[in-house]
Amino acid sequence: MGAMTVREKYDIDRHDERIKTLRLLTTLLAIFYFSYTLVDIYLLPDIALRSVLLRGLVMLPVTFFLFAYYKRPVSIRRKELAAVLVICLSTVVWCAILLGSENERVLSYFYAGLVFLMVLTIVLTPPFEQSLYSSLFVFACLYSSIWFLSGATSFYVINHLSLGAPVLVLTLIANYRFSAESLRLYLENVSVEQLREELAARNAELERISHIDPLTGLTNRRGLARYADDLQQHPNAQHCIAAIIIDVDHFKAFNDFYGHSEGDNCLRDVANAIRSACRSDDVVCRFGGEEFLIVRSDQSTQTSHVLAFAENIRSKVVELAIPHQPTQEKKVTISIGVYIGTLGTDTELGQLIKSADAALYEAKRQGRNRVRLSQQLSDESSHLPKRSTLHMDNPL
Repeated sequence: MGAMTVREKYDIDRHDERIKTLRLLTTLLAIFYFSYTLVDIYLLPDIALRSVLLRGLVMLPVTFFLFAYYKRPVSIRRKELAAVLVICLSTVVWCAILLGSENERVLSYFYAGLVFLMVLTIVLTPPFEQSLYSSLFVFACLYSSIWFLSGATSFYVINHLSLGAPVLVLTLIANYRFSAESLRLYLENVSVEQLREELAARNAELERISHIDPLTGLTNRRGLARYADDLQQHPNAQHCIAAIIIDVDHFKAFNDFYGHSEGDNCLRDVANAIRSACRSDDVVCRFGGEEFLIVRSDQSTQTSHVLAFAENIRSKVVELAIPHQPTQEKKVTISIGVYIGTLGTDTELGQLIKSADAALYEAKRQGRNRVRLSQQLSDESSHLPKRSTLHMDNPL
């Protein structure tokens, strides 16, 4: 999470949902608080004017200010603190109202002050530290005011405390458990989401690796099969497909003479030369042990351009000048077969590859180290699988 703490991220992530709840609770509590003006007038007629003035002139503007503050671009923690301070102020105002009464009913009515403690802990559910300090402030406010009530005695104060102290402790415990549980659930959700993202990333990497030949880094048969499926499912009659098969000449002799380690190095160098000659949208595949396949899709693939492209690949491999003593050329060369066609309901990519393979064998028959073009689509069986079997056959 970088420089941001867990708490800060928690506050940011819960802001939108929490502010909706905070507005709703503030609205309900404001209605509840101001409606009690009628209770004040009914129970304590002697403070009716005092109640109307203090609630109306002090708390009403503060309540409007609180709703305006909710719209400011500040953290949810500050907005919760503002709500807590308003509750604390409303407690002070309520105590000031009751201190003006000489009615004996004021002692019974004063028990209602414990509601402020429950609002600060259970109803509003601010962060625990805010709930703790504000509850202690309200508790101190109530039990410093209680001594100035008309008719208050030590017995009354102790009796009131016997209820007030447990309310304070139990509501704080409830708030602490709620705050801790909310943070725990949030951390669990974050952890689950991180694990889900990590799993998705690993699955994507495994999917990518499963379609890559580990030796050359080119696409393997499994990747080619997926590409072939996509082509067959979304054929484009306007696109020509050029299938180009490349075979390293006399590679068995190279392996026998230089060893398999040098053979692997040779294949990697040839693969890099092929890839450097291709476009980014070409499918470049290791098709077999020393065979490579290029599939190029284009709107207008001219035969001359494709042949020039294949010849460029052949030249690049020759320019590598990889020693190959058992051959006449004394260096590694390649033979290339090319076929250009279109896919349709009766033509699969595998058939185009077969035709390119037929051209490859013609190049080999004519002496290798050359490019040959197949002029017709081949339906004959060969060692190359059809597209539908590409999934299972030799997934390098």
